[in-house]
Amino acid sequence: MQREKTLFISRKDNLKYLTDEYRRIYFGDEFCERLLPGEKDLVDVMEHAEQRGIPFTFVTPYVTEAGLKKLEQLIALLPAETEVVFNDWGVLRTVTHKFPDLVPVMGRLLTKIKRGPRIVHFLDKLPKQSAEHLKRTNLDVPVYNRFLREHNIKRADLDNPLQGINLDGIPPELHLSLYIPFAYVTTTRFCLVANCDNPDKKGFIGVFPCNKECQKYTFYLDNAVMTTLLIRRGNTIFYKNTKLPDNIQHSNIDRIVIEPEVPH
Repeated sequence: MQREKTLFISRKDNLKYLTDEYRRIYFGDEFCERLLPGEKDLVDVMEHAEQRGIPFTFVTPYVTEAGLKKLEQLIALLPAETEVVFNDWGVLRTVTHKFPDLVPVMGRLLTKIKRGPRIVHFLDKLPKQSAEHLKRTNLDVPVYNRFLREHNIKRADLDNPLQGINLDGIPPELHLSLYIPFAYVTTTRFCLVANCDNPDKKGFIGVFPCNKECQKYTFYLDNAVMTTLLIRRGNTIFYKNTKLPDNIQHSNIDRIVIEPEVPH
């Protein structure tokens, strides 16, 4: 199977990574509504994709009601048949009811799988059935698949966990996209990076105004117990996994989404 190689960027400046090997552009943000692109940047990136003759996919985060209103204004700019990656059920509802000519894609935040990197260190000590359970997603649950079909969702996005991924039982008609190399562990609306460069706020934990510190700083979290280097960017924790799953050749995965930088 020939897999579509896709470039995922969160900022227009990162179009510098676009080369002829990429056959699609993912653009947007998965984790924070404050990082949604402006209308001009969205249009500019769409036009760039059109000039290159490659498809465009708009990536969206989980949102508040205020974020959903802003997001609606951006979605309204998308041409018919544009893919919209949703990581919030409210965004899916908006796309389905208000923009039925767009193509919904379920984001990786809604594809459930055990994500903690510590799993890989005790996987071989578990019974085979238990180890395989930790590799499975919600995409092989019949009632879940019925929901996806009813909402015309024909593609879902996946992370690349260290323990591997078991795709048995997923309907063959459901297309899958795999993100590499940065797999996310957890995310929250509570951003510990806010005010990280303000000495007067040292030791304070709370909800502060957003100055987009995540655009300037990346934190690496090293711990002898964890053994896997964690990466904090803004409100989200990631780790890096460059190894493709062993079973990718015989799976529904027909798109590889490349993240040249830590998301955000």
